[in-house]
Amino acid sequence: MALTFGIFAHVDAGKTTLSEQLLYRAGVLRGGPGRVDHGDTLLDSDALEKDRGITIYSGQAGFTFGGSSFTLIDTPGHVDFAADAERSMMPLDLAILLVDGSGDVRAHTAALYRLLEAAGIPVIIFLNKSDLVSFDRVRAEDGIRRRLTDRAVSVNGDTADPEALSMLDDDFCERYLMGDAGPDNALDTLAALTLERRAVPVLSGAALSGTGVDGLLRFLRRIADRWSFPADPAADVLARVYRIRHDDSGNRVVYLRVLRGTLRPRAQFRFGDVTEKVNRILLPKGISYEPAELALPGDAVAVTGLTVPRCGDLIGPEGITDTFRAKVTPVLLARVTPADGVTPQLLLEKLRILEDEEPALGIVWDAAHSAVNVRIMGTVQSAVLTEVLKRRFGIDARLEKPEVLYAETVRSAVTGCGHYEPLRHYAEAHLRLEPGPRGSGITFASECSPDDLTVNYQSLIRTHVFEKTHRGVLTGAPLTDVRVTLLSGRAHLKHTEGGDFREAVYRAIRQALMKAGCTLLEPYYRFEVTVPSGSFGRVMTDLTGRFAECDPPVMDADTVTMTGRAPVAALMDYPTLLRSSTHGSGDIRLSPDGYDLCRNTDEVIGKAGYDPMADTENPPGSVFCSHGAGYYVAWYKADEFMHLPVETRR
Repeated sequence: MALTFGIFAHVDAGKTTLSEQLLYRAGVLRGGPGRVDHGDTLLDSDALEKDRGITIYSGQAGFTFGGSSFTLIDTPGHVDFAADAERSMMPLDLAILLVDGSGDVRAHTAALYRLLEAAGIPVIIFLNKSDLVSFDRVRAEDGIRRRLTDRAVSVNGDTADPEALSMLDDDFCERYLMGDAGPDNALDTLAALTLERRAVPVLSGAALSGTGVDGLLRFLRRIADRWSFPADPAADVLARVYRIRHDDSGNRVVYLRVLRGTLRPRAQFRFGDVTEKVNRILLPKGISYEPAELALPGDAVAVTGLTVPRCGDLIGPEGITDTFRAKVTPVLLARVTPADGVTPQLLLEKLRILEDEEPALGIVWDAAHSAVNVRIMGTVQSAVLTEVLKRRFGIDARLEKPEVLYAETVRSAVTGCGHYEPLRHYAEAHLRLEPGPRGSGITFASECSPDDLTVNYQSLIRTHVFEKTHRGVLTGAPLTDVRVTLLSGRAHLKHTEGGDFREAVYRAIRQALMKAGCTLLEPYYRFEVTVPSGSFGRVMTDLTGRFAECDPPVMDADTVTMTGRAPVAALMDYPTLLRSSTHGSGDIRLSPDGYDLCRNTDEVIGKAGYDPMADTENPPGSVFCSHGAGYYVAWYKADEFMHLPVETRR
């Protein structure tokens, strides 16, 4: 089995360059490390990545060093592709976070570190660009301790700072005071503390020249010597899907981390009433694959043959039992307009393929206007999406000017019931919806006994909760921050078929929203603005007028840096205004910072003009059967017709 680690950084910090150096020094690249500016890197091998000189898709390759096996995942650094970077955290045992040592810790770097911390992933920091005159290790480490963590421990050459280690570990402190802690002992202690997430090593070097890369490899090996993946290879297979791709023939390739058991070709998984079989097991190497006979616990591999699991699903003997819930979500919604001759239906079909690979796109079909809307992070992703449609599918399209993507959450705890019983069909589901913590997304739990509804049907209900974007009833915005609990359900031994519980679940959720009502949320940006000192007053006034919550400013020579958060709607046009008001000398960086209560709910609702009862794609009522024919019952009467008792407590 291989220790799997990912490399993360803000765009242009040198992440792919470091990946190439690691693979070259480990013997994977025989002709030398590739260079981003030459377009010959192993992991940035897509034509779009070569054209733009940035990582757009996460890449993967395996290598061995010092007798230890590793899987390296190189992730996108641009904030527009942060959702892919976050998904790449799912299979990781360890992360390397690059920090540009010639400047300050960037806002996106801090956001990545917070995501890694929330995911419980041990982190190594690599201070890059030590070959530049502007490199300042003291300033960079001060920024790390101030903006990232107070558990940072400097590693210089082959020794770790013993005083910093002593502050983090009492046993080492005692050995150090007794004079029994040499360089090897310090590094061994640091490696152990890193895996326990009690320390964050800070190494330095220059990825372009390879300086410090050998030291990083040696420390990775030291980590691997203390790492193990505690799982039984003889148990039933359990695996997490962390990426979806399609090969040149259009075949679906599912990347997964084996968490338990031994995965072999022809292994079967049951998803509701569908059974699927693994055809091939593959070891990714950039955009190519090498065949494998099996995958053990801890291995990160790709397989063919699975069409049901989506990115983030946990698959095993009970089907899909859990789904990854992203913290990074797009904040803009844009309509995709195809060129003449391309039908909206064809455009939707191809965008669904891209959504399979990039779930954050959250494709929304607007039936009323026969139009397709997509969720995006920013202008770079917008441009890339149009290029992908052209190159992969031959479709010319453009993305219209994006609008702010609002969200809705349930106002209070409520029980929703859905019944679906046209002739020779049957399913009923009762769900409790409750407001969840901000940023929690949709979560699912079950209080239903398997004696009342089988585990397979419960798993199917869970799948239907997550498989679509449910719309709120105020503006039709996506539903979020809701805890969904299965209370009860009923199937028919003869008449329940695939899709029946889908209808019941969708109707139960919709009825609950109609009963309780929704609360409107708006997205926020975290901003980092750097301007000349003379512009500070004016810019601060601008930000305050845009409802910004500002941190204390940081003065540095002739510039001022301001950080904070503000509504996306208030900042959408601000980058252009800032450049104009500072004559091009002002700089602003924006990154998504979750959702909060909307400031102008009535105005947004009025502009949306959404009528939940006119939304025929999301009916809140249920379908019952009488005398061999199905009939519709409105949501406000449906509880009286349910076959199971309806929970009334709030």
